[in-house]
Amino acid sequence: MKASILIINGRCLTQDQDRICDWLAVDGERIVAMGQGDTYRDVLSEWTVLIDARKGTVLPGFIDSHFHVVQTALNSQCVDLGDAKSFKDIGDLIYERYKKEPNLPIQAIRMDIHNLKERRFPSRQDLDKICSDTPIWINSSEYQTSVLNTCALLYYKIPFTVQGVLFDEKRMPTGVFQRQANAMLRANISNQYSDFYRMDALQNIMPKVAEAGITTACAVEGGPIYCDKDAEFINEIIKRKSVYLDMELFFQTLDLDRVESMGLHRVGGCLYVDGTFSARLAAISFEYADAPGEKGCLNFTQDRMNEFVELCYRRNLQLSLYTIGDRAIELALKAHERAVTLTGITGLRHRLEHVELPNAEHIRMASDLGVIFSVRPIYELRWGGKGKMYEKRLGENYKNSNPFRESLDGGVLLCGGTDSDVCKANILLGIHAAVNHPVEQHRVTVPEALRMFTCNGAYAIGKEAEKGYLKEGYLADIVVLDGNILETETDRIKELNVTYTFKSGELVYHA
Repeated sequence: MKASILIINGRCLTQDQDRICDWLAVDGERIVAMGQGDTYRDVLSEWTVLIDARKGTVLPGFIDSHFHVVQTALNSQCVDLGDAKSFKDIGDLIYERYKKEPNLPIQAIRMDIHNLKERRFPSRQDLDKICSDTPIWINSSEYQTSVLNTCALLYYKIPFTVQGVLFDEKRMPTGVFQRQANAMLRANISNQYSDFYRMDALQNIMPKVAEAGITTACAVEGGPIYCDKDAEFINEIIKRKSVYLDMELFFQTLDLDRVESMGLHRVGGCLYVDGTFSARLAAISFEYADAPGEKGCLNFTQDRMNEFVELCYRRNLQLSLYTIGDRAIELALKAHERAVTLTGITGLRHRLEHVELPNAEHIRMASDLGVIFSVRPIYELRWGGKGKMYEKRLGENYKNSNPFRESLDGGVLLCGGTDSDVCKANILLGIHAAVNHPVEQHRVTVPEALRMFTCNGAYAIGKEAEKGYLKEGYLADIVVLDGNILETETDRIKELNVTYTFKSGELVYHA
């Protein structure tokens, strides 16, 4: 046996117990051999592509367990307000786009009011000062709030009677849309895109995804604030293998007949049991620190959730529910507990997405039930810690957010995702965030963080027999880093870079 690709001089972290190798060999789509020292000479031929890892880390390809693929692609064409610090910054960025494309509606993303000195959403009048003759639509960083100028109010034609349209003291629309109004607006905009446009946008982001070392993504698509066409589009892309990236589709719908008709074996992703802390819609058991009397809201009654979860069990569908606040987590876990008791069915690897405020009892229940926590460590880097959004919304309870250490110690399997395009598709930043959680007691080790984005991610989609590890016979999904992650100072992990990404033995990225 001879290797088509041979990676040498590396620190190959196999994720297979404590096995570490110096080299690995690939032939075709699979890893065929691994070993120590210079024993690779047995598989080396004049035709072998030899890659020197230069003492860097060699890992299984990263698995992003929560990735809005179509949204990320479409948003790549929008104005990015992620670095905007004021209304003036927003105006400058939008006006730049207006000058380039004066006849087209302007769509902007990633506005985060916690970064703005005004500490509020702009009104339609604020946006009218930037541009009054072209529709402007701005979406918040977590997708929960939209802001329109007056021209856009007329252009997108969302009825003002829809829940979530905010009004001023004169009962005039402010231009701020939330809840159902935001969902309707986003769906209307997404429905305007053709599949040709979606495909072009998707192909455009693939180089960046490969640069991040991502070889598999859980594509969370469709649903009320996205577009069901996105799920149908991704399903066809998967069938045709139109891009290098392996995708596992989570259709965000309650229509289980439709899920099964598409040949899918899982449902969910962002099936909203509650909402975000930022919009004060996450269902919590205490009052928001900056809004006395408010505790967020649940989008399901316990009876409705019980009924839906039981149906998923009886149809053998893996279910993934969006739960952020502790009340939402409890609602979902109680429904799972009931479904197991009624059906006796286990082993479907059900998941809770985000699951940011679990308590000790929730961790115990999830462990007993085998429910996986699909978590976003990068949130803590962005919103966690002293003085940031979590503290402003939750007060001292911010110290209880994302307890990764306690979850692992309690026997819950954690898989990690970036939540692109809410956050950047940067796995190394997610690993850094898990290891450097601002609340020290919640931190995990580097090997534990790596497992969240490799073998644990594979287990969470039932693919642990073919990916998530560096093992003979496994798919050659491989990432090479420019340093030894186990010897890198923990506060500098985010400075590491991907130098090579292989998908099924094919080189898809080289620095």
